Amino acid sequence: MNKERFFVNEKVCELLTGNQRSVNSILVPDLYSSHSHSRITLHCMYASQQPTTERVNVRSPDLDVFLLLLSFSDAISKPLIFDTSSGNNRRQLNITDLAATISKRLRDAIIGLHAFTGCDSTSCFAGKGKLKALKMI
Repeated sequence: MNKERFFVNEKVCELLTGNQRSVNSILVPDLYSSHSHSRITLHCMYASQQPTTERVNVRSPDLDVFLLLLSFSDAISKPLIFDTSSGNNRRQLNITDLAATISKRLRDAIIGLHAFTGCDSTSCFAGKGKLKALKMI
């Protein structure tokens, strides 16, 4: 059975494909992003366009990743599953189904919310985190 995995290291993104006998490596320059969370979203879009992809799985404990996936879910053409937390608290959320229950306008607003409440590259206002802002909208 053939498997595909993406590996990212700084500016380099490689697609490794292989089976029990061999592994091939292909550089994928279209997936370069200097921001790790944006890179995850780019990879999801790319993976969803491949004919062999049935669904896209993302595993991360990071709320920023969840918000970006929810915001860009329209650009991901296959079912999108977000696997989060760890141990006994681990769960899988179907982002595609969740996005269908939220208006496009609200999903578009999430990007601004993400930047305003402090993503990894910007500061937030003291005591004004993501959950409080999400409850307000």
